[in-house]
Amino acid sequence: MDEDITIFQEITLFKNLTPDKIRKITNILRKVSFLAGEIIMREGDVGDTMYIMQEGTVEVVKSLVMGDEESDKNKVFTRLDGTQHAVFGEIALLEELKRTATIKAITDCVLYEIKKDDFLRLAEEDHEIGYRILLNLSRIVSARLRKADEDTVKLTTALSVILHEV
Repeated sequence: MDEDITIFQEITLFKNLTPDKIRKITNILRKVSFLAGEIIMREGDVGDTMYIMQEGTVEVVKSLVMGDEESDKNKVFTRLDGTQHAVFGEIALLEELKRTATIKAITDCVLYEIKKDDFLRLAEEDHEIGYRILLNLSRIVSARLRKADEDTVKLTTALSVILHEV
């Protein structure tokens, strides 16, 4: 994975980490592959793994709830691809919570996975790595929260306009 050190330095999660620190992280990464159409993670399942994309394209899908019953309808929220080196499942490194979305491979994908226990062990051994990754992870989660807030305002505004017209 030494050839990937340069690529990892460009990933937001590993920002401000030296090549030596990133090399330590690569020791806990595991390269995994998924075929087109496979579910990588399912909404509602408890997860303990975060993924970093290397190759391929995935869709982030959420189930829509209609009234009191769950609907079979799903909404594709976004597509991520390997060129972005997108990170997903990051909350699993922080808490044991249910997955908030389903991630489906649209093309064959190659990902790196980090298990929560391996990350926590590394963070305990090397506090700088733990600090930097958690700081960067906070920035990623914060950016996603800001986008969700903006989307909520847009949806609320659109609903208000529609209701005023009725």
